[in-house]
Amino acid sequence: MKKTKLYKSTAQMIIYTIIFIICLVLCIIIGTKDYSKDKLSDNLRFSSIYDKVSEDNVYKFATATDVLSIINNGSGIILMGFPLNKWTNDYAYIINDVAKEKNIKEIYYYDFLDDRENKNGTYETIVNELSVYTITDDLGKNNIYAPTLMVVKEGKVIGYFDDTAIMKGSTKPELYYTDGEVSRIKREIGLVFDEYLK
Repeated sequence: MKKTKLYKSTAQMIIYTIIFIICLVLCIIIGTKDYSKDKLSDNLRFSSIYDKVSEDNVYKFATATDVLSIINNGSGIILMGFPLNKWTNDYAYIINDVAKEKNIKEIYYYDFLDDRENKNGTYETIVNELSVYTITDDLGKNNIYAPTLMVVKEGKVIGYFDDTAIMKGSTKPELYYTDGEVSRIKREIGLVFDEYLK
């Protein structure tokens, strides 16, 4: 039986060895790189999604699990919405202003659209927990609609605002949010924020 050589020449062996070493070094560099530096902070990420909200906003992204934990036994202010909803941008802007006036450092933002469409179990539990506050449709099904602001203190909901969540038809945010309406919203939410901060 004739033995076959792995390499046809010494030069070929050296070239393959160099290529192998280069690939190995690249894998090590890629595997050890800290990608977290490239990630946007929550407030920058939020303002890139909602252009009416400044970069120095108070929003922090939250998951359904985070929201459920706050509802069950925590404290927090949660804005629930999603980018496709034209009202969330204006509402987030107003809420951010009130938070800054009241020196609130953090408001959780929960984009629930995918969870609602996929019938996520945690989202469904949130809806059940909030059934007293949520909107019931014509088929008797409860859901959260955008935008909704919820204020929870020690596991108790002390404020639930979804008055613009059911706006339909030709009404547009820029027509609805007059100076008087914005003042009313800020006043109502400000009172609940005061209670939250006590």
